[in-house]
Amino acid sequence: MKHTSQVEIERKYDVDENALVPTFTSVEGIENVSVDETVTLEAVYYDTDDFDLLRRRHIVRRREGGGDEGWHIKRPAAEGRTELHWPLDVDSSPGEAGAIEGGSAQTVPDSVLEPVRAIVRDRILTPVARISTRRTATHLLAGGGEAVAEFADDLVTASDVRGGSVRAWREWEMELLPGAPDNEQERTALLDALEVAVLAEAASVSSSPAKIARALGQTSLAELLPETAEAAPLTSKSPAADVIIEALRQLVEQLEQLDPEARADQPDAVHRMRSTVRRLRSVLAAYSRLFDAQRVDSLRDQLRSLGAVLGTARDAEVRAQLADDELAEIGHRVDDASRRRLVEGSLEEYRQAHAAALRMLSSASYYRLFDALDEFVANPPLSERGERRQSIKVVAAKVIASELGRLRKRAGAAAFAGASGSGGAVDARGDQALHSARKAARRLRFAADAVSQGGTAVLGKKYRYIAREAERVQDALGDHRDSALFVEHLLLTSNRAHAAGENTFVYGAMTVRAQHRGAAALNDSPKALKRLDRRAESL
Repeated sequence: MKHTSQVEIERKYDVDENALVPTFTSVEGIENVSVDETVTLEAVYYDTDDFDLLRRRHIVRRREGGGDEGWHIKRPAAEGRTELHWPLDVDSSPGEAGAIEGGSAQTVPDSVLEPVRAIVRDRILTPVARISTRRTATHLLAGGGEAVAEFADDLVTASDVRGGSVRAWREWEMELLPGAPDNEQERTALLDALEVAVLAEAASVSSSPAKIARALGQTSLAELLPETAEAAPLTSKSPAADVIIEALRQLVEQLEQLDPEARADQPDAVHRMRSTVRRLRSVLAAYSRLFDAQRVDSLRDQLRSLGAVLGTARDAEVRAQLADDELAEIGHRVDDASRRRLVEGSLEEYRQAHAAALRMLSSASYYRLFDALDEFVANPPLSERGERRQSIKVVAAKVIASELGRLRKRAGAAAFAGASGSGGAVDARGDQALHSARKAARRLRFAADAVSQGGTAVLGKKYRYIAREAERVQDALGDHRDSALFVEHLLLTSNRAHAAGENTFVYGAMTVRAQHRGAAALNDSPKALKRLDRRAESL
């Protein structure tokens, strides 16, 4: 069952039991208030034995009472938190009973687990806390009568299910509502103004923004994170293994974040997840000598299997988009049968491939891949070379030179096979050589990106330029390959259409256009390679 989603922007405050609720009508923009009847909210919070969700600042709970009772997931967002919501009876069959015991669900429904599968994997979630809240909510109204914020006066009683302790406190919560300003600067200004009124009543900014943390005896979710020594800032003089492990850690985190988007089939999510898998494989390969070879090979093999499943879905998605774009260019000469085969047929292939990807994303092998990636970045299996602690500046220069040589060799093999970019037809041998060169360009690009972008940008613009030029080579060869694969698809589909007695004019026209695109892309590749060589001379 699909969920609803909203961004939760709120602030919490500690307050003693005798404090008076603030008067907000003195705040600019607040014209009136509306006080709701007091309600009781009963919530059960779930996590794994090792608090995997809370360690990643995710919350899964089941709550009864109030206007938004149901199953909730809260997770970090760029501003505030994203809250996902399902009804209490999600995944239950009509008339089903017995799923509820003592006011709480015995198990977390599958639909609720889907967005956090990459975090919890196949581990069991059990209750970690029960929180009862007596809430009196006040809606703050603007001049037009729209509610811009909700002020909640909460009396909280919480029990730590595993530890057995019970805690009680009072807190205030200010949450923005849909009537609040639509830009971040104005929202922050409104919260700041409301906070002045709150703090005037002897309240203080809460040391524990999440009730669950306080229920477990912590002042914040950060206290549930494993204790680690503060790492020194990464620089060009940092040990190479430290920089690459951090680059890998960020990619694993990105893969984890993309998992729920790919499961939900959000736009471009499968493509981005596949690209992240490729980055991981490329960085592991390019910097493999820093780590245990067997561990690297095992990870790359597992990532290859995942990438192949995602690739099948992505290829069908690309075919559908290419066909739709081409048919739009051809215009009035397109018949319904051609559109049905080329667009709707490819979309059906995508749906089937996405279903296969979902099975992969719910498999034990997928969960073990994440376990292996987590272990690799948490306890890096350094090789003898990695233990030498050479600087990333020295190691990266050698790696990029090696990867560039690999690309040149493969590009030379492609030219020898007759795929020199002359614009002519390329046979199977030449096509395979071009594909091999493209993969080499991609690996070079990602190896340079790993030390020049994001949180591991330690080597500056020379490496960024190399990554950019390698991407141009990759794109040129990739456009050629996409066109070649599309031509194969057109020929196969045309044969089926012909056998069914359908007009095949459109297939011929699209084939010619695709061949011209492929030839143009191939002609661009030698120029892109020359630009890359010039950039590499500066290292």
